[in-house]
Amino acid sequence: MTAFTVLKDKLVRAPILRHFDPDRRPVVVVYASKWAISAALMQDHNGVYQPVTFTSRTLKPNEINYGVVDKEVLALLRILDVCYTQLVTRSIKVLTRHSTLAWLVNSSGLQGRLGRWAALLSGWTLEIVKCTKGEDDILGVMSASITPREEVDAILTSIAPRKQPRQAITMLPPTVELDEKLLVVSFDGSARVKRSGGAFSAVVWSLPEWTVSSAASKYKTDLTVNEAEYHGMLLCFDLLSELDRGRLIVCGDSNLVIRQMRGEIECKAPSLKLLRQKAMERLRSWPDHAFIHVKRDWNQSADRLAGAALQREDGAVVVCDAE
Repeated sequence: MTAFTVLKDKLVRAPILRHFDPDRRPVVVVYASKWAISAALMQDHNGVYQPVTFTSRTLKPNEINYGVVDKEVLALLRILDVCYTQLVTRSIKVLTRHSTLAWLVNSSGLQGRLGRWAALLSGWTLEIVKCTKGEDDILGVMSASITPREEVDAILTSIAPRKQPRQAITMLPPTVELDEKLLVVSFDGSARVKRSGGAFSAVVWSLPEWTVSSAASKYKTDLTVNEAEYHGMLLCFDLLSELDRGRLIVCGDSNLVIRQMRGEIECKAPSLKLLRQKAMERLRSWPDHAFIHVKRDWNQSADRLAGAALQREDGAVVVCDAE
């Protein structure tokens, strides 16, 4: 029990970071590893260096191949930037594992990045001292605890939240009996760029004869292509309003609209959400229905009606098969 009490007292009283004392000389210790750099601002308290600030970061891809001295310069520049207000105008003692850093600080006429770094350090009063064994151990531990950049993605894989698999909806293509009576509607939409206007069309077919029961097209200003496609589907329900409620197959060459109506993909655009809601409400009158995505070549009738309406900027109603 006594040992535990003493240990607890030592842990509580042991300082982790000290406040910066302007009356004491600042000491900076720099350290560099293969993939990370670290530095610490310390001050001497009764012969023991007590830390004030720790800094560290991983190296960028272009910095990985730098020499050890170059990396230590990066660590020194970082601590000088982070602790600028405490260190400016003061004489700083820098502890490093390599004496080459002193040569860099005192050299002139250097080129490239060494010249730029020497210019940045020229405004500071630095005393470069090679540290003794053990003085930089804590910074080595900090650098070793930093995960290399190239291994970050692999490390995060184990803790990444698992996404729910996308819901797969399997829908069998509808079949039609030889003498079955039903209605097939096809729709299409077209629009000009910059929302200057759009046209849409709908065609109602009666099976098994494949005769056109009704067909129409309309034109509206300020429409996108997807909005025109939805308006074409709504026009289908307008043409179906006076027909008997039986089996219905809805065909269109817009993969987006067909899949959104099936519920396979989410409808995110606010304008399309409203149009889809209107279509779902109209669809309640036809409980026996199916949606089929067809190629554009198989949707030529509705495509021609929409294209003609877009050219003349006016809709039309088809009154005979010849049209």
